[in-house]
This record gives sequence, C-alpha cells and structure tokens, in this order.
Amino acid sequence: MTNIGFMLLAAVGLVVSFVLLVKGADYFVDGCVSIAKLLRVPNLIIGLTIVAMGTSAPEAAVSISSAITDPSNAGITVGNLLGSNLLNILVILGVSAVIVPISVDRSLLKKDFPLLMGSAILVPLLFWIFGLKGTRLAGVIVLALFAVFMVWTVMNALTSRKNALNAPSEDVPDEKPMSVPKSIIYAVAGLAVVIGGGQLAVTCAKYIAHGIGISDSLIGLTVVALGTSLPELITSVVAARKGNSDLALGNVIGSNLFNILMVLGLAMIIAPFSVSMESMIDALVVLGVSAVCYISAFGKKIGRGWGIIYLLLYAVYLTYIIIRDLA
Repeated sequence: MTNIGFMLLAAVGLVVSFVLLVKGADYFVDGCVSIAKLLRVPNLIIGLTIVAMGTSAPEAAVSISSAITDPSNAGITVGNLLGSNLLNILVILGVSAVIVPISVDRSLLKKDFPLLMGSAILVPLLFWIFGLKGTRLAGVIVLALFAVFMVWTVMNALTSRKNALNAPSEDVPDEKPMSVPKSIIYAVAGLAVVIGGGQLAVTCAKYIAHGIGISDSLIGLTVVALGTSLPELITSVVAARKGNSDLALGNVIGSNLFNILMVLGLAMIIAPFSVSMESMIDALVVLGVSAVCYISAFGKKIGRGWGIIYLLLYAVYLTYIIIRDLA
C-alpha cells in the first residue's frame, strides 16, 4: 500500500476512533449515573472518583510505567501531568461550557474547588521547599494527602447516602436506575471503549502528522497531549449534554486531583527527579488557571463566555510552549 493509502486508512481510523469515543462515553456516563442512583450518592461524588480515575487511567499508566522503566525520564512526567491538568480545565471545561453552560453546585465552591486550589498550590510549594527536586519524602506527603482526600470523599458519599435514604419518597427521582450488573457492564465496557478509542485516535493522528511533516516534539505537545485527554473531554461533553454537568465538573476536578496527588506522588517515590525551571513555570500557570476557574464558578454557572475565555487562554499557553520548545 502506498503512503497515500496509509494516510487514507489512518484518516478512516481517526473517524472510527471518534465514533468509539462518543458511543463509549455515552454508555460510560449512563452506567456511572445509574451506579450513583443505586448507591444513593450524588453524581458529583461519582464524577470525583469513578469517572475521574477511569478517564485518567491512560495518563496514569503512561506516567507510572515511564517512571519505572526509565527513571531518567521521570522529570518529563511532571510536564505531562501539569499539561494534562491545564488541558482538563481550559479545553475540557471550555469545550463543555461552550456546548452546554455548566451549573456549579454550592458544595463544589465550599469543598472541592478549595481542594483543587490546594493541590495547585502544593506542587510549586513542595518543589520550592525541596530545592527544585521531586523527592521521595515529597511523594509520601502527596500520597498521604491523596489518602485523606479519598477517605473524605467516601465519608461524604456515606453522608449523602444516609440523607437520601431518609428523604421523603417524593424527593426520589422518578427515573429508575438500571440493574446492578447492567450498570457495571455499561460503565466498564463504556470506559474500555473510550480508552481504546483514545489510543486509536492518538495512533492515527500521529501517523497523519508524520505524513505531513510535523516534528515529533510538536506532535507530543499537541496530538499526544490532546489524545490522552480525549477520554476526559468526550466523557465531560457527553455528561454535560445529558444534563449531568455536576458529573462533568467532578470529572475534571477529580482528574486533576488524581493526577497530582496520586500519579505525581507515585512518580516521585518510584524515581526522584530534578525539576526544571520550565516545569516550575508550568506549575505556577496551573495555579493561575485553577484560580481563574474558581473565580468563574462563583457565578454558579460556567457559561459560554467563560468557555471561550478558557479556550483562548489555552491557545496562548499552547503558543508559549511551542515557542519554548523550538527555542
């Protein structure tokens, strides 16, 4: 087959991957919403835990396996995770808000957004305290905070479940959840299809990019970065379109917390690394973007205007890292 033939095949594969992503996310969201109803907990808690960890699985697998197989590249993990967190807020929330304005629950402003801000402050603070190094002690501190976050989330889930069980019958939604086996099948199979579709999209897009002469470094900064975040993007957009904006927002916040508190913590323990000034700058950018997101949420709705601002901010950041990479 000629090079043009392979390019056409890759283009078809790219289209197929997006079909898989959308359909997989559709089933994944339905399964997770049904699980939330069966457990009598808010969609937000499911978004902060099951959905966030599931959609972050590709980044976690790549980052942790990279730290294990090649400790000399462990520092690159920092840039990947920080870049992913920026993309989660600016692109995933941005696109979701442009399509369907996202309602912000009051509990998010009181509990989850402060956690997001805390994790964003934690990274540059630890790097500064430990002399621009990701040490094992810093990793232990971060993982301990992740354990606290998980315990706190489970306690909130139990409280929400207790309140739901004690609520009057008329307050319970009329729409019945799927059965337990069907809910689990929908969630697990949907997530598998989403992750598989994301990997297929990355492979096909990389082949097309190489075919038209785009450099490996630029592919890594754009195609691969966006590809590994496709599960979060499609899942959040589908959730928002289905009226489950709390699940979409919980997905983004949970993914960012998971990336910092769990994946980065493990990476520092497995292979301590030196932190470049570029990564320190990226960590401060994540802090600034998290603050902007927090401010925008005070209106109790992240509307299309804020979504456009998010996307413009990401375009500025993307321009900056491309110039930095080429310098």
